[in-house]
Amino acid sequence: MKESELSYTSPEGYTVFTSAYHKKRGTCCKSSCLHCPFGFTLKKNGLTFRKVIEADEDLVRSLVGNDLNWQNHLPENIQWILIKDRIAGLMIKNHIVVKEVFLLPQFQHQGLDKDLIESYYFI
Repeated sequence: MKESELSYTSPEGYTVFTSAYHKKRGTCCKSSCLHCPFGFTLKKNGLTFRKVIEADEDLVRSLVGNDLNWQNHLPENIQWILIKDRIAGLMIKNHIVVKEVFLLPQFQHQGLDKDLIESYYFI
């Protein structure tokens, strides 16, 4: 495992440990880490959601590429997925199900799948 896979620097300049780091460590420290692969942070803080706005277009394209014309979807059907107020990814939904999920690379190994995201969104 490369050292670069274990942490990254946040925009604020902090070192953030990835889920790979926490898995390598082997146990949960119960500190509500942003990239906890053991589920503690999700159980404690849950997921929150925020509407995508036009000003977010560059970040949306960095996640989904140019293949998806996200502006063809109703605005309320495209939501940011947040963990501890940090964007973890993007979901496209309709009124009853999550149709697609696009996660930032550092959030892809935390068990965030459609079923889990639906359970937080449609409660």
